[in-house]
Formats: sequence, structure tokens, C-alpha cells
Amino acid sequence: MTLLANRGMAKSMPDLASSPGGLSYGSPGGVSQGQHTGKGAHVTIAGGLSEAESTWPLQPIETPHQKLQRSLVEHHTRRGGGPREQTMSPPQRLRGSRSTEILHSSLEEPLSSYKSLEPVRPRWPTYWRRFHLNDGIRVKDQDTVLVEARDQHVKTKKGLLRDSSGFVTYSETHRRKAEIDVMFLAQILNGGIPGGGHAWTPRKLERIFKERTGRRGTWVEYEVPIKHFISLFPKTFEQFGPDMQFVRLRHMLRPQVMDSTEDAMARLACARERGFVEQHPHIEGTVGLHNEELIEIFQAFDEGHPGVPSLNELNSSLRAKTPNLPELRNNRMKVAFKAHKPQTR
Repeated sequence: MTLLANRGMAKSMPDLASSPGGLSYGSPGGVSQGQHTGKGAHVTIAGGLSEAESTWPLQPIETPHQKLQRSLVEHHTRRGGGPREQTMSPPQRLRGSRSTEILHSSLEEPLSSYKSLEPVRPRWPTYWRRFHLNDGIRVKDQDTVLVEARDQHVKTKKGLLRDSSGFVTYSETHRRKAEIDVMFLAQILNGGIPGGGHAWTPRKLERIFKERTGRRGTWVEYEVPIKHFISLFPKTFEQFGPDMQFVRLRHMLRPQVMDSTEDAMARLACARERGFVEQHPHIEGTVGLHNEELIEIFQAFDEGHPGVPSLNELNSSLRAKTPNLPELRNNRMKVAFKAHKPQTR
């Protein structure tokens, strides 16, 4: 501490609210009680500098605590004031810092260096074995779930086949939080509208949720707009009106969660990758509702305009076009999407 004091650094952690910039002065006015003996007298500043010598700009001395706060503001900015969510699970983060066995509530057994950590695959119940000849002893991380995206419908001779374009990984803790909040939202929508009105709005629904539960919703904690959070559950909620500004229950006699929350997490993971929420699996070769460009292309085909794109370009643009929303790409919900690797022959 003597070395820090000789360098001029503060010996105690400063109050960031009362001393912006990290400056500490000897008196409230910033000037010590010097002697004013005449017209040419020098005023002594705290630190032993005269008025003539203090014309150079003061360099603020930044403490380690202030450096940490500044780095959090610059690199991990969010509305809640804290750092962004950790992408890795706690057992994965502890593997790099622990030499002993790792004990955590999401692990069925202690995790050591000779054991491999794997996510839970609920759709493959017979795939996992505790002991594998090549992988050794395998430990499941109950908080990390890996499932198929199931975001496509492929036409076959016998009907539509639900397929996946990749894998989705999500946190089981975040899924349970979202499921509890959706249950409360469904119960609130089943009651009367406070203050009158013909339909609920997402903003009014968010306000009543906070008044009745005493807490903010999962969508606020993890920075997902409530309008898009509701669209993750198309079997439970129905949005209508211009720009989807109203919301109601799809089945008024069943105020409960009708959607699979696993599918909702998969939709949010795909929305992080694509920038929009796709409520239903996409059918290859069909045109969506929000593709005005295709309507103009079809009119150009009928009228025989020059410069009409080829059929290959038209086939690549058959997917519904929706606006790219950065709010869905930058949310803090622990969901991720990884596309399948293209098969090479």
C-alpha cells in the first residue's frame, strides 16, 4: 500500500457518485486554505502546486475499482446495469479453474478431469450411456438441453414431414422461468380488462403482471420485447390488430400454456439467428404472408417485363420476408442455434 501511496493513488475506494472522474480534493472548493497576502500572492492547491504551476490539465487518477466499472459500461452495456449472461454453464466454467471434483446442482454425479460433460438430449432417450468405450464416463449437465430445431416441413408422398435445419441449445432454468411467466400471463388475460377497453395490449398486460406478481417478467430480465415474447407461444396467445398491437387468449376456456415451451425456446433460438420469429414450421416451396416482393415478381411474369429474375433466384426467395429485428439478436436468453453442416459428396 505504501507503493500505491507514493504513486499518488487513492488509499480507499472512492465514491463514484460524489467524485466523478476520480478526482479527490483537499477541501470542498478544491483549494486549500492558503494565505492571501497581496495582489501577487500565490494560491496553493492541494498537492503542493501553486496557481502558476497548476495551469496544466489535471490527470484523473483511476483506481482499479473505477477501471472495472468503466469496462463493464463499455463492453457489457445493458439496461439492467450488469454484465451479459454467461454463455457456458457453471460446470463448464469451473472446469478451467478447479483441479478437484466439481459439485453442482445441475450434475447427477461429481465431475472430474477424467469424465466428459455432455448436455441432456430428451428426444434421444436410448442414445445416452453413462459409460462409453471411447468417451469414457459421461456426466449429463441437466441445465443444458440439446434438441433438434424442428423448424421445417418437407413435402412427401404421404404428407408433410417435420424436419430440422439445425440444433438448438437452451438453458433449462430459463425455460422454466418463461413457462411460469406464461402461466401468469394466461391467467391475467382470462380476467377483465382494467380501466375499460375492448382488448388487452402488451404494455397494459406487462403493467398488470408487475402489479400482481411484484416482479418483472422474464422478457424484461433477459431483454426480449414482450410483443415478440408473446409471439413465441402461438397456440396460447393470439395477436391481432394493426401491427399486432392487441393480444388475447386463443382458447378463452383454457387459460393455460397450450404450447410446448421447448418449441418456444427453439423459435427464440432461430430468431436470434434470423432476426424474426417464425411461429410455425416453414413449408419448402411455399410463399409466406409478408413477401410483397414476390407479388411484384409474379406481376412482372404476367406482363412480360424485361429483367425478370430466373426461376433459381425466385426459388431462393420463396421464404417469407420479415423485418430484421436487432432486439431478437441481442437478447440475453441462453438459447443458441447451430445449422447442420452441408453434406459433401
